[in-house]
Amino acid sequence: MSDDAGKWQWVDEDPIERMLEPAKRNQAPATPSTESLLAQGRAHFDQHQFEEAASCFSQVVDAAPNHSNAHFGLAVCLEKMGHWEAAAGAFRRALEVEPGVARALIGLGACLLHLGNFEPALACFEQCLRSGDEREPALFGRAVALHQLARYEEAHHAYGELLEIDPESAEPLANLIALSVARQDAAGIAEYSSRLLRLNPQSKAALQGLALLAIRAGDQAAAIEYCKRLVEIEPDTFEGWFNLRFAQQRMRPPEQAAKSIA
Repeated sequence: MSDDAGKWQWVDEDPIERMLEPAKRNQAPATPSTESLLAQGRAHFDQHQFEEAASCFSQVVDAAPNHSNAHFGLAVCLEKMGHWEAAAGAFRRALEVEPGVARALIGLGACLLHLGNFEPALACFEQCLRSGDEREPALFGRAVALHQLARYEEAHHAYGELLEIDPESAEPLANLIALSVARQDAAGIAEYSSRLLRLNPQSKAALQGLALLAIRAGDQAAAIEYCKRLVEIEPDTFEGWFNLRFAQQRMRPPEQAAKSIA
């Protein structure tokens, strides 16, 4: 997708109509001011009307190419719509106009994560951390990038820094469960799943972690309990029903199970 993919193109009016109304064409067009378009864009954004908001910001960018807020607003709208390549291009242009802005670095890093460009994403978050701005989202982005790059020890440390800031932050705990699964660290899965489940008894990440441990330990009763809770939370999940059926039919009876990990 090109850098201009996120812009909207407007087709001019019918040329025959233009010939029939020359007087009208000679008048100065009544176009909204830059500030008015920005206000409209923000209003649409607040209503989650991202396409309409993007159109407003795009018009400002066309009229004032060095307007960093318009580039940023367009980038965020494109990001909200899942147009990661176009959003990354808009964030880059915002950074060309105003280099080093933390919020644009965070946005660009997030888009690059979605695109699977983990090394450049990591560079964005680390540049942001060096500036000292937006520390928490930059730390989280850096942890995710390190996680995706299989730099597990560094990712574990980065998630730990986030938990030092906020011990009850759910996202780092959920990601630490996934990290522990990747590292085959049963103690880590148990610790972070239990912590997350205390914060949120409906956490799918925590229940999946504990169900996995129970299945591995041969603890049929615990496996059935956690799998039942998962399918109650998300009845349409194939994985939840599959694991529940496996626990009910193929694991050994509870009296032969290992000691419960719950």
